[in-house]
Formats: sequence, C-alpha cells, structure tokens
Amino acid sequence: MFGCSDDGSRGDGTAASASVTMSGGSLTQTGGASEASTGESPPTTGAPTSTPTTVDPSSGGGGPEGVLVIDPAAVMIVIDNGAAPAVQLTAKLDGAPVKATWSSEATFLGKVDDNGVVTASGGFGGHFGVEASYDSLKADADVEVFLKHELVIGDITDADKQLLDGAVDQDPTAQLAYPYDGMVFPTGLPAPELMWNGTTAGDKYLVHYTHELLDVKIYTTAEPPSRYLIDQAIWDAMAKTVAGGELKLRIHRLVLGQPSATVISDDAWTISAEPLIGSVYYWANSLGRVLRINPGANAPEDFLAAGGQNGCSTCHSVSANGRTLILGGDISVSNWDLASNASKLDITGVGKPIRDWAMAGVSADGAVVVENGETSLPGPPGGHDGMWDALTGTKLANTGLDGILLNMPAFSANNKKLAFVDHNSHALSVYDFDEALKQVTNPLELVTPGNDPALNGITFPSVMPDGSWITYHRGAYPNSLDTRLSQGFLYLASSSMPGAEIRLANANGDVYPFVAGDRDRGWNYEPTFAPRNSGGYAWVVFTSRRTFGNRSVGTKDEVKQLWMMAIDENPMPGVDPSHPPFWMPGQDVTTLNMRGFWALEKDDPGG
Repeated sequence: MFGCSDDGSRGDGTAASASVTMSGGSLTQTGGASEASTGESPPTTGAPTSTPTTVDPSSGGGGPEGVLVIDPAAVMIVIDNGAAPAVQLTAKLDGAPVKATWSSEATFLGKVDDNGVVTASGGFGGHFGVEASYDSLKADADVEVFLKHELVIGDITDADKQLLDGAVDQDPTAQLAYPYDGMVFPTGLPAPELMWNGTTAGDKYLVHYTHELLDVKIYTTAEPPSRYLIDQAIWDAMAKTVAGGELKLRIHRLVLGQPSATVISDDAWTISAEPLIGSVYYWANSLGRVLRINPGANAPEDFLAAGGQNGCSTCHSVSANGRTLILGGDISVSNWDLASNASKLDITGVGKPIRDWAMAGVSADGAVVVENGETSLPGPPGGHDGMWDALTGTKLANTGLDGILLNMPAFSANNKKLAFVDHNSHALSVYDFDEALKQVTNPLELVTPGNDPALNGITFPSVMPDGSWITYHRGAYPNSLDTRLSQGFLYLASSSMPGAEIRLANANGDVYPFVAGDRDRGWNYEPTFAPRNSGGYAWVVFTSRRTFGNRSVGTKDEVKQLWMMAIDENPMPGVDPSHPPFWMPGQDVTTLNMRGFWALEKDDPGG
C-alpha cells in the first residue's frame, strides 16, 4: 500500500404584453405568446409581472401622477445554439411611452442599455431584473434567459431524430455505467463523461439534458464501448444555468432497423451552486510519488519532480492551509514547502528515522506534527508519543500528549479538533486543540470498534472543516489498514455526540444498481474532507476500487482511483447525508491512485 515497489421541450407560455420570436437570429415583437424558431415556446416559468407605481397627488411627494409600467413586464430571451436576439422594452406612463432611465441587476446574464434594449451576454440561462425610472416613479420587469442547444454528430437523419425523440420504453440491454443517478456535481469541473454498456455497432443516440431554464439535445453515434463527452463550453454554460438546482439526463437509443427507440437512462443530478475549493494531493502508487490535482485541471501536476524530488515520496499528509506537505517515504524530505516547492526539513538531520512522520497528523496551519502510533500500517510510521515542531523536528513540551500514542491522527481545518483512533481500544476519539498553546484537552471517545469482525477496524478519520463530524472507513482489523487486504465502507460520526454513527450508504453504493453489481460494493477507503464547505455541502475525496464506467473495469486489484462525494453540511443523527459520488477528474486512469488529501491551494489567500 505504501511501499514504492508495488425532457423535454418547453410548453407554450404567454408573456405580458409582448413576445419574442426568434428565426435565424431575427427578432419580431408581436404582442402575443413567445415562440422559438423551432415552433416550441419556452414559458416564462412564473416570471413576475411589473408592479405599477402610482403617486397620490395629496401626498405632497411631487412627481407625475399616473401609473408607470414596463412593456413587456416579463420577457424571455432564448439563446439558441449561441444566438440570442435583443429585446426592446418600453416604459409607459398611463399607456404612453416615456423616456425613462434604465438599469439592470448586476449580473453576468445580461444587461439593458439606455434605450431599454435588453441583451443576454453571459451565454447561460437564468433570471435578472430590469428597472425603469421616470421622475419619482419606478417599474420592474423580469428577464428570463433560456439556454437551448442542438447538435447532430454523425449520420443521423430527420427520421432518426423523430424516432429518438419519441422513445418511451426502457431499453432491454443497454445500461448507463457512469455517472450515477442522484450524484451531486460541482460547477467548475470538467464535464462528466457519459458511459453506457450493452450496445451494438451502428446504434444511434439522443443525449438530452433538461432543466426549467435549458434544453440541450445531442444526436450522436457512439460505438461500443459507448461514451459521450459534451463540449466543455456547453457544459460550463449548462452548469451555470442549473447551479443549485437539478439537471435531468435522458439517453435514448435507436438500433439499426428497429421501428422505435428505447430509453437507456432517465436520471437526475444536482449541480452545486459553487465550485470546489482546494487542491487534492494523492499518491500515484504505480508511479511512487505524490501528485497534485488543482481545481478544474484535466491532468495531475508532478510538482515534486519539478522541485527535484523524483524518488519514492509516500505516506504523506497535508496541512489544510495548503502550505505544508509532510512526507514519510524514502526521500530525504520530511517537510515540503508547497508555496516555494522546496524542502524545509529532513528529520534525519535531527536524529529521527526517515519514516517517523509517515501518515502523521499535521495541524491546519502546518506548525505541528503528531506522529502516527499505528505501527501495523504498511510503512511503518514512527509511532512516538507527543507533538513535534514541524519546522525544526523537535519535540514540544506540555502538549497534553506526553506518553500518549495516537493512531491515525487528523486535525480539523479550523484547527480546533484532533481526531484519532485510540492506540489501545481502537475506538474513534477526539481532542480539543488549542492552536496558540499547541495543546490538546478534553479527550472524548466517540465510537467503539464493535463486535463485527468485518467492520471492527476504524481507519483514517478526517474531520469536517468546522470540526462537527468525522468521516472514516471501517473494515476487518488489521487488514483494514491496507486497501489491498480488506473491504472498506465509509462512515460518519459526530465529534460531540458519542455513539452517533452513520453508515454512508449512498456513497458506498450499498443498494445502488451498479452495472457491475456486487463487484462494485465494499471497496471504499481513506476519506478526507475538503478544507472548506461550498454550495451547501461538505466534500470528501476517497479511494475506491470500484469500476469507473467502461474505462476502468478490471478486478479490484487492477482498479484504484479517487472519487468525490458531497455530504449535506448539517448532518442529522441517523440520516445518511451522503450522495452518490463522482470520479475525480484529472486522474490518469492507467495508474493506481490512493490516499487523497484535500487542502487549500498553495496560493489561496485564505491559506
């Protein structure tokens, strides 16, 4: 483990006072229902009507007497394959046009000019407000931007498209292998590649993404093993449109010569409102070196090799602030400065064995290290008591840990909790940590190993950024310490309510209808929290030996990649707060990757 050898279209709708009709990029304002160039008419989905403003002459407020409105009061702009016509709004006082002052909400979606002409400039869907002012009167209008896109790839006729559009019955053989239904996927990442199995050569497909503010259709071929990766620019526009809401996906299949198409999948994902925060440091054990994947990257960064260290760097941990990498491998580096990409300390220089800091706990600010007392781990770690200065390698006094060994220690990102597995009882426990005093107090036992021999190993805890919950994996001790030897299942426990333990069934896929079936259950290890929550979720990266669609489908010994999952940021005892995970973009699927540590980016001001 640690050795280096090893649906649908929109219905008709009516906007107030006028509509926008698009045909070949032209605009016609008709005073009726709005309809797009295809004849379909996305509705205004609850767009509010303008609130007229009146002035009572007896109020002494000054200004004109009457009612100011914007005509139309609600309008939709359809971005159709990138083209979006402008819309003319008119301010009217008691029905007569007036020269108003125009303004719009500060948004990337679009804007209004001084003449009341509204344009969609952001390339994605959403709502924004427009205001007209005339003397002391004001009126509002709502602009809805609808994203529409259609793409035909390959030899697909209009007749094929009609059959694909009309699919109703479930496909008898084809199955979506990735992504998983119900996953939460962040904005700012490369688009997830769709992969499905059970198909034949010559099949034709409709990949259809829908949301109340978008309709994206791709007609394509996809020879077995069938895959489709949407253009990143289109995905980014979709993710911004849906952010914080649900994106629906349907895949329809038309087999050559068949009179009708079938439905492969009818899934829904949540797109989180915010991007992920931080970089992931992991061990590519096929390579024997720690690599880094930065947010949104399509490939890992071999930063240690760039810094002159291409030997076996392993058994690592990372400070939450993204500045310090602690190593316990075979190179003469113990503390690596991630900002300057250079070594700060080799503990052999102060008389400590090179492996002593293997899989250690490092404080969120990178100031102190707590050694790992679980010497049954491959490596193995040093297993000394106490707390150590991360810059000098010297042992600190009066830390509350003199004479106490902690197995698999881990600090919270707020630097207020230190989770660990008790060296003697193997129970999950936690200390309060005082950053200023470099001292721990108030030990609290949270969860015992239990009597199930398949789950009695609590392994590699990690603390939610605010210190409130702890995630870890369970397996058969001591094999749970090595991802090659035992199955692993993800759990969550409260750091303040002893006994409040939750099995993360959604993340584990306990009842998920995996294409690979039971092959994909029970191989999940080493979860670590991101340093900050985002989009209403805490995020976890973990190691899994499950298959990845139809790109990585070997045995559990041939597949080991990093996956990510969302956890609702305010878990309730007894309720699984996890969601089906997604494969972490940027990895090399040909390597065995493990032990991801999530930290702020090295140049993040928050670090």
